[in-house]
Amino acid sequence: MKNKKILIIGFCNFGKLATSILARNFDVSVLSRTVNNEVKRQIEKCGAKIADNNSVKQADVVVLCAPISKTEEIIKKIAPKMKADSLLFDTSSVKVLPCKWLKENTREDIEIVGTHPMFGPTTSKFDLEKQSWQLDGLQIVLCPLRTKEETLEKIRSFLNSLNLKIIETSPEDHDKQNAKTLSFVHYVGRSLLASNIGHQEIFTPGYIDLLSILPHTTSDNWQLFYDMNNYNPYSAPLREIFRDAGLKIEEKIIMNSNKEELEKQREMIDLIDMRIMKLLESRLEHTKQIGEYKKAKNIDIVDKKREDDIIKNKQEKTSLDDKFIKKLYRLILDESYKTQE
Repeated sequence: MKNKKILIIGFCNFGKLATSILARNFDVSVLSRTVNNEVKRQIEKCGAKIADNNSVKQADVVVLCAPISKTEEIIKKIAPKMKADSLLFDTSSVKVLPCKWLKENTREDIEIVGTHPMFGPTTSKFDLEKQSWQLDGLQIVLCPLRTKEETLEKIRSFLNSLNLKIIETSPEDHDKQNAKTLSFVHYVGRSLLASNIGHQEIFTPGYIDLLSILPHTTSDNWQLFYDMNNYNPYSAPLREIFRDAGLKIEEKIIMNSNKEELEKQREMIDLIDMRIMKLLESRLEHTKQIGEYKKAKNIDIVDKKREDDIIKNKQEKTSLDDKFIKKLYRLILDESYKTQE
């Protein structure tokens, strides 16, 4: 298989792992945004070489290991240069949008497959210097988009030789499931870290289990975290459900204390009031930033149509009295304009 030319675009953490794995069986070139002596050394250590100007045209297979936010741009740039009957993969941690980009921006004579390796350098115990990894039993998701059955069978055969568990599904099903198994887990891990929740002298086994998600949820760069949430249409609704569940559980804690009923209810009101104050402070900070942006762009500060749209939207989304909502948002909007003066 060494005569098969593979071009890997992106030499990030996963790009290094992919290069190391594929270079054992194929002729691999790497196109990296950064090329210095250390990058060259690492690429050569993986058994690959630096891509040249003809690498895209000559590649039998192109594997995208770039940030999700750059994937569409890269596809548009390389697809016209790819030869007929070549194969284009993406390895993004979301699938609906990248698969859409693959289908919209490639010719019919290019085979395309969306993939998501459900592992990275940490979970595969990748050691670049030793060129070692552990893939046994780890999952990889395939979303066949436009490919011959013969090609797909070759892909399956190679992945099976790595002892990977193959899951074939649609981009939509992948993103629905992955909103929970990836972006949500990373959200929890980042939240734990931001809360300074870590190892301590006194602990339970369950606490250690909870902390076990930290290494593989906080070691990736922030861009990957932002992208896996912003480009997965199912992530934001899940985060909202989780936050709401936390608030309801907090309410249960307060309402099931041994305090008198009046005291419990007032404690709940105080808690809700504090949440409202924090949210208003945050809202006003954002309106201040909007004001600075508008001034820089010479945009009118007051936008009556948007004011009316905001009030109407909130009236439609709540059971509270329409007049109350209008008065409330009139006060909020007036205060918001003060921050933009």
